[in-house]
Amino acid sequence: MSGFGQPALAALLEQAVAAQQGVGLPFRDYMDLVLYHPREGYYMGVTSPIGRGGDFVTSPEITSLFGELLTLQWIEIWQALGQPGRFTVVELGPGSGRLAADVLTTARRFPPFCAALDYRLVECSPGLQDLQRRTLAAIGALEQVSWPDGQALTGIEGVIFSNEFFDALPVHWVEQGEDGLLELRVHRGEQGWIARPGPPGAGLDPELLARRGIHLAPGHRTEVGLEGLAWMERLARTLERGLLVTVDYGHPAADYYHPVRSAGTLAGHRRQERVDDPLAHPGAMDLTAHVDFSALAAAGTRGGLDTLGFTAQGWFLLGLGILERLEQVQRRQGETGAAGGEALKEAVLRLIMPGAMGERFKVLAQGRGLPEDFRPAGFRLNDQRHRL
Repeated sequence: MSGFGQPALAALLEQAVAAQQGVGLPFRDYMDLVLYHPREGYYMGVTSPIGRGGDFVTSPEITSLFGELLTLQWIEIWQALGQPGRFTVVELGPGSGRLAADVLTTARRFPPFCAALDYRLVECSPGLQDLQRRTLAAIGALEQVSWPDGQALTGIEGVIFSNEFFDALPVHWVEQGEDGLLELRVHRGEQGWIARPGPPGAGLDPELLARRGIHLAPGHRTEVGLEGLAWMERLARTLERGLLVTVDYGHPAADYYHPVRSAGTLAGHRRQERVDDPLAHPGAMDLTAHVDFSALAAAGTRGGLDTLGFTAQGWFLLGLGILERLEQVQRRQGETGAAGGEALKEAVLRLIMPGAMGERFKVLAQGRGLPEDFRPAGFRLNDQRHRL
């Protein structure tokens, strides 16, 4: 249970709950409203929630090596496609623009690739778009970047990439009942918003998980990311040739719906702290659910893509040579007397160690039009497609 949130958002929630005439607001609609309402949504404000001063930190904010190594992976894809004169990179939910800046900066070291690079940022937040423009203007890269409507993408030859995009899309919060899935719905309590199981809303099949061979014990709560699956299938159809790469925290289905996670994965993030109550601080905290990578991969397959790799982020970055790159940077810093080598090492370890982000984050790659035996470099050390 929590407070009702800021007055304007609380009024919008009151209206949405009242419109349900007593059965409660489906949590999916609650999540959409508190995160994405055009005026009051968490992501739609003028301040950035990302970075050390925000509510959470993403991999690109930790070290520029993340973007440098992704650039090398994109160059490999460009080469595998025959070095086309136009190579499009679409980044979904680009946050502060830090990753785009690192990719574009690294690309300058490879002039033919840089000349072909067409970078597109898909961002719904006006505040974050402004931040991205400032970030990219600082490196003189605005001319290579555009902000298209993600729903209007088509005929992409290159890469579609996301880092912590799917986890923030609205999900259905469900509970296993005696006769199928029930949907968690939001009601007004005495001191804040509360969730109670109710009838499944439109679009939610009570037998959805059972049809996939997933059988939960009564009372088991979890999430169903129908919006993420629709995004994935639509993106797959926009990719004419190249690779669709998804980085996020999540699990294959066998782990996602394991009894050990009988409370689900929904959580908030506020001031660098996890908040277990997803109804706390509406509009004033990030709200996410882990990604079911088995379902996501199946959606990409329905869109016509082949699954080319699945692994943990640590293995992916090791496959791209992050330790070798760290050694090079530290050696150069030692020669020039520059400081920061230990901080960089700590940043790299945070990205790759199993106890940090290295195992919690997964990387899924699906493609079309690549050579039959092609395997992206990031999956050559460890490929776990069999777990999907």
